[in-house]
Formats: sequence, C-alpha cells, structure tokens
Amino acid sequence: MQKALDISLKGNPSPNPFVGCIIVKNNKIISKGFHKKFGEKHAEINALQKAGKKAKNAELYVSLEPCSHYGKTPPCVNAIINSKIKKVFIALKDPNKLVNGKGIKKLKKAGINVKTGLLKKQAEKINKAFIKFQKTKKPYVILKTAMTLDGKIASQSFNSKWISNKKSRKKVHEIRNKVDAILVGENTVIKDNPKLTSRIKNGRNPLRIIVAGKKLSSKLNVFADENFLIATTNKKLFKEKKFKGKIIELKIKNKKAIKLKEKNNLVNLNDLMKILGKKGISSVLIEGGSKIYTSFLKQKLIDKFVFFIAPKILGKGIPVFGDLKTKKINKAVKLTGISVELIESDLMITAYPEY
Repeated sequence: MQKALDISLKGNPSPNPFVGCIIVKNNKIISKGFHKKFGEKHAEINALQKAGKKAKNAELYVSLEPCSHYGKTPPCVNAIINSKIKKVFIALKDPNKLVNGKGIKKLKKAGINVKTGLLKKQAEKINKAFIKFQKTKKPYVILKTAMTLDGKIASQSFNSKWISNKKSRKKVHEIRNKVDAILVGENTVIKDNPKLTSRIKNGRNPLRIIVAGKKLSSKLNVFADENFLIATTNKKLFKEKKFKGKIIELKIKNKKAIKLKEKNNLVNLNDLMKILGKKGISSVLIEGGSKIYTSFLKQKLIDKFVFFIAPKILGKGIPVFGDLKTKKINKAVKLTGISVELIESDLMITAYPEY
C-alpha cells in the first residue's frame, strides 16, 4: 500500500484525487498503475491492463476506493470484478457522494474479499485537497511564501528577487504544477510582475487569480494568455466595457472577472472560495502579498502553510503578515503537523493551522 501511495504522487489528476494501484500475485508485484491526468484512465485500469490475465486470483492494493459510477471513464469496480481479482485492499473510502462505499459494497457482492483502512492516515494526507473539496465544495488553500530569517517578504522598496535560492524556487514550481489555481493581490502583480506559471516539463499552468481594485496594464505577465481571473470589489470596473489606453479588457461575458462584496473593509474571500469551488477549482496556492496573506489568515481560510526561510536578515521591510489584532500570545494562531526540510541554505517548513 505504501508503494501505491508513493506512485499516486506521480500523477497530476486534479480535481480528481491522487490514486495509486499495485497488483500482487504469489507475493510478487506483477503490475503498477496511477491516475495520470483528469479524464484519463484511473489507476486500477492502468494496473489491470498491464497485468492482463495474470490478474486472476491476484490481490489488488489501491489508495482510494474504486469508483462505481460512469464519469469521464467507466467504473473501475466492474473491471476489477471482470479480472477475477480475489482480494482488494483499500486505504481510504471515497468521500465523493457518487461513490462513498458503493464501490466496496459492489466488490463484496461479487464475492471479492475486501479490506479497508490500510495506511488510511497517509492516504488522507495525500488527498487533503480532494477530501475538503468533496465535503465543503470549497478549494484547499495553501499559503506559500519566501521570507528572510526576520520574517520579511520584500525590502521597503518592494524588492524581493531573490530571497530564496534556486532549488527552493524549483520546489515552488513543483507545487504550482499540482494546484488548480494561484492567487495574488494587485500589489504583487504590479511590483513583482510575476508570470505565475509552472516551469515544469510536461507540466500544467494553473489558473491565475488576481484580487484587484485597480486598473492593470495589459503588458503585465499575468495577462500573457487567457488563463486568468480577476476578483474585485470595485463596482466601477464593471461599468466600463473597456478601459482607455493599454489596459486589460475584463471580458465579463467570458467570465474573466468576479464581483465580490466587502467584509470588515476586506474582500470577502470566503465568498470567492465558494465561487471558485463552483468552478471546479479544488486547490488554490496563495503567493502574496502581505495584505492577501493577512486577509486569508484573518478569515481563517488557510489550510496549509509552506514557508521558505532564507538565512538573510533585512531589518525594515514588508512583513509576511500585517496586523492580525492579536493582543495576547495565547491568542496567536498555533501551527501543528510541522515538518522541516533543508533545501541547501533554505529551510522549507510545512505546517497546518489550528483555528
């Protein structure tokens, strides 16, 4: 099962879950499969096709309950039954209401021995985004930032290139490659002019979401193609069909902009998450800046933190978070599930908030 979990991460199936499958016969692995991309064959089908007739009387290990309904592909349960697999080990029951135990029941009804819960916690960790999306219909939110040792994300003049080292930045591209969308504020777009793309071979570029109230130049890198979305509270932007001069056209009819309400003088990000969920976006990577980070934390919308800490001291500069109105230490946001990885000179710290 651990091997099934490991190979599941080779795929990029979002908004579908990461799934890996191992088929064993006479204590030997005879085939492996994982879900590569959304709309393509599932892990079980890939493994069964490789195994062929050898699958008869074999054991199948899969990290998520096999599907029992017709979606982009036929149900995996039918293929498992037809292959005459004798025993199936499942790490995690599928939270999708279309499945949610139905696949397990169908396997048992066909006379197949089914065991569930093997490495369940590890399977849940791998598919945190999928599980949250299925239960709440809102995306899983990851906050990622590169910061100095004294907690600054840029100098006073907003210079931030480069705080982290090359290997850390490569790691960021790997994270981008696995999410559905990247979100930044207007200041980050104006000051840094980022591309917000995933420079991974055969990878994919997530949707670029810009929270903005200003008119933005069409020459900015985030508008290099149509893969962007603007979220704004500025009603004036919706009154102008096209801005004067070299300014982007919102193309509201093409759903390139979302109008949001304010909450405590901030963009109502919870409403934005609901809208993104309806658009099928199951994971969002927040990449700046300080106002956006602060707003997401204040509204308790962050599910995971990824901090890249460089051995540099800046002194005055732009902090990761602004005023959270926290007056006592015991009221500070606590982090749990902390893991630390050394990436050359940088520290990558992964953690989860306790709200």
